[in-house]
Amino acid sequence: MEAVAEGLWGLAEFHERRGEIGKAVKCLEAICQSQVSFFPIVEVKTRLRIATLLLHHSHNISHAKSHLERSQLLLKSIPSCFELKCRAYSLLSQCYHLVGSIPWSLRHRLDMRCQ
Repeated sequence: MEAVAEGLWGLAEFHERRGEIGKAVKCLEAICQSQVSFFPIVEVKTRLRIATLLLHHSHNISHAKSHLERSQLLLKSIPSCFELKCRAYSLLSQCYHLVGSIPWSLRHRLDMRCQ
């Protein structure tokens, strides 16, 4: 199944380079919505990529936030992957800041944890 994920990641990258962000997100969401389970790390990387695309190319902060929160849940079961955990925290703090859910000072502290 990992080959399927890699193929969809490649197709998403192709669409992203062409500026077709909606198509790129759909390719990535196919992994998350699959009836077949992927390794948690594959799903985490995919959800982080979706959130990044949504935050950079749309105003759909709530959708990005839900992908990031799901990533956090998955990352709790993985003992390492500190870089991914920091990326997830950083992106999630951006979402919270954009929707005004947490004050700037807390966002800054979350960002500092990952440096």
